[in-house]
Amino acid sequence: MIADEFLSIAGPALRHHGGADSVTVTAVEPSPHGPLVRWNGPLLAVERERTADGSATFVGPVPGPFLLDLLARTLACRWRDGAPRCPPDWAERLARRHRRVFGQGCFECGPGWRWLWEAAAELLRERGIPDGFHSTQLKEKFGCIRWYYDANENCEYMKDIVDGVEHLSAYICEECGRAGRVRQGGWLRCLCPEHANGRRIAGGA
Repeated sequence: MIADEFLSIAGPALRHHGGADSVTVTAVEPSPHGPLVRWNGPLLAVERERTADGSATFVGPVPGPFLLDLLARTLACRWRDGAPRCPPDWAERLARRHRRVFGQGCFECGPGWRWLWEAAAELLRERGIPDGFHSTQLKEKFGCIRWYYDANENCEYMKDIVDGVEHLSAYICEECGRAGRVRQGGWLRCLCPEHANGRRIAGGA
């Protein structure tokens, strides 16, 4: 079940990444973080692409391996206490556990993304929260997460985490946390088929 959920999110999320066809799940193992997906993707690029244009350097998307590690951690959080459930006060609980990352919280989004936020906060704490870091806004916009923050240092790992969260949120249902797609219908939202209520995938993709 967890392996299927991993692949159902990873496939669309990596559709523009070279080497995505090489991704397989090798195991789902117990870990201190929850049941952790082990994967293999030998053809995925491990670094961001950088393109120089005169004095400017353009940085490419988050590498596939980082996205898959973040996704694996997200699903570990989602399944760590058994069948996933989201209490009404999920935002308050999340903010209390990760006050240095999220401040007072004020998550302007649905409960299905709580595990993605949790995974990001855990990874950031393990790697080291940048000096002066604080979140300024945690919201949904155009069907995806927008995570705004300030920090006193330019931390590439922090940028990878934030960009990874924003990218994966377009493939995780904002209501329940299962595989979803950004759908049209009044306003854009990322929803699974069950919560879509007939909404079509934006762009027909």
